Amino acid sequence: MAQKNVSQLYFDLIRLFKQWPIDKSKTGRDLGEALRKQFSDSFSSGENSSVDVAYWTKFYSDMKYLISNEIRDTYPRDRDWTASGMSAEQIRWILSNKSLEMNKKFAKRLK
Repeated sequence: MAQKNVSQLYFDLIRLFKQWPIDKSKTGRDLGEALRKQFSDSFSSGENSSVDVAYWTKFYSDMKYLISNEIRDTYPRDRDWTASGMSAEQIRWILSNKSLEMNKKFAKRLK
């Protein structure tokens, strides 16, 4: 019986990860990438893996809730603004690997 649960959980998680995009600008630091690695490490034998079903069931329900954007849809923002005053696109650029690499080079020149 537990094996059936693991098998169903495995395929449910795969479907869930297909809905979660990987941010190519944050290679090596992206949350989706890290979660996929954790999943592949835990389910190394695929659907026949021996895993903590309770942990992965909670993980699945939490991630499904996050991906669904239920909070965003229930409580829409009146304005699109941030505490920094920058747009989402500007923040995305600052957090990208390319921007961080440029900042490292700049910091080295200052020294």
